[in-house]
Amino acid sequence: MDALLFVPVRVSALGGAFAAVRTARSGAGQERVGLAFTGEDRLHAALGSGQRWIRLSRPALLALLRPLGIEDVRTDPHYVGPEMPVVDLLQDGPVLVGMRRHAQWLPDEVW
Repeated sequence: MDALLFVPVRVSALGGAFAAVRTARSGAGQERVGLAFTGEDRLHAALGSGQRWIRLSRPALLALLRPLGIEDVRTDPHYVGPEMPVVDLLQDGPVLVGMRRHAQWLPDEVW
């Protein structure tokens, strides 16, 4: 049996009665992929602590995605989201250190 993965979802405004699995793209015009994580901590590191999730096996997730034309699932991407700015440590404090951080995968909401 396939292990259950942590799959990020968007929840409806109707009291969370409906959920849709989140998808992403590696760039403009690129194919969409499903997202899955092997641990809740990895999901929150990539998408933020407020990200909701459900548990699904990889075959179940692919079964949900295939009608949308999505054939691939990325497991444990490091960061999903817009480009993060460089922070001036003298003004903003030690929030982000180093070079500009680029998204590994952009959520479909960006497009």
